[in-house]
Amino acid sequence: MSALEIVEGALRAARELDPVLHFLDELDADGARRAAERVEPGGALAGVPFLIKARTPPESPILTRLIAAGAIPIGWATRARPGAISLTFGWNGREYTRNPWDLERSPGGSTAGGAAAVAAGVVPLATGGDSGGSLRIPAAFCGIVGFKGTYGRIPRPGGRTLGGLTTAGVIGADLDDVILATSIASGPHRLDPTALPHWPIPTERGTVGRRWRVAYFSTLGRWAADDDVDRVVRERLSACGVEVVDVPLELAPTDEAWPVLSGLDNGRGAEAGAANRAREVRDFNNTALADLFAGVDALVTPTTLTVAHGYDQHEETIVTGDPCWVFNVTGHPAVTVPAGLADGLPVGAQIVAPHGRDEVALAVARQVLTDLPRPAVRCPPPSCD
Repeated sequence: MSALEIVEGALRAARELDPVLHFLDELDADGARRAAERVEPGGALAGVPFLIKARTPPESPILTRLIAAGAIPIGWATRARPGAISLTFGWNGREYTRNPWDLERSPGGSTAGGAAAVAAGVVPLATGGDSGGSLRIPAAFCGIVGFKGTYGRIPRPGGRTLGGLTTAGVIGADLDDVILATSIASGPHRLDPTALPHWPIPTERGTVGRRWRVAYFSTLGRWAADDDVDRVVRERLSACGVEVVDVPLELAPTDEAWPVLSGLDNGRGAEAGAANRAREVRDFNNTALADLFAGVDALVTPTTLTVAHGYDQHEETIVTGDPCWVFNVTGHPAVTVPAGLADGLPVGAQIVAPHGRDEVALAVARQVLTDLPRPAVRCPPPSCD
């Protein structure tokens, strides 16, 4: 197939399914066709259509690098309405964004539209940023893959360092696609002095046949996953062959530190005492996690405490993504992959690795996916075909 044929298929799917799922902020059919006609063969992502999270600056390195590799943006996906905490609904001015698994459920947030579109098969990839689970929560709710690398893994415009929460990233239907796109988008950039060196695609050398040691927590600090969610993740870990070890971990709550650090990230400033306390929480948790990782390869949690909630129930379910927030505060790499279904809805397993060991989190994620039955999303009419 030519790049233009592939893009036309994505555009048809977007037009067919957006009236049901409401994942589009804006479609750029003409721009996508022009880009497809200019694609040079040989690029790592030549002809691959993707969606951009609404209000992403056009100079963002993740966009310019994916496009340089041949990927073709077909438009902008909905994101959480301004003022809403990240695990919520998308909003495109007309309707709430719906979850393809159940139209009465939320696709999560804030990368709501991208997750819904990927889960429905419109595009294989969508971009976003993760300050408190904005990639991982919608990926878990929609049964796909979301990856937040070590802080600075993918550069961002401005490279704000005061809060140190947000990492740009991608969500996708396939782990290998997400790894490839992350590698392409990584590396130093003039717009971000905090960016890490280029991250090459990890090889399987040294990991084939390895029995990964992981610590699993369904309850940690102030949060606890629903019983059904906990059961699904535990059963997946048992089935995939990782070694689950019982080790202690005590983390300081992040519910006060996170808003302070977010304010610093967004130029709002913070009272000196509050900023110092937030950094103390970060330091305490980093020390506790370093001690944990001295004895295990990775940490696993349910990505969210519940399955996808009603799309209009965001205020009552704000703590759903508590397992995600802590790893934005600490900056650790974290990836969510499907672990199975509870009551017919996707459950995500979050894998966290030491700072800079993104390849470990992804290798364990690959193990979690081993032999996992992948039921197709119950795509709403009109058909996804």
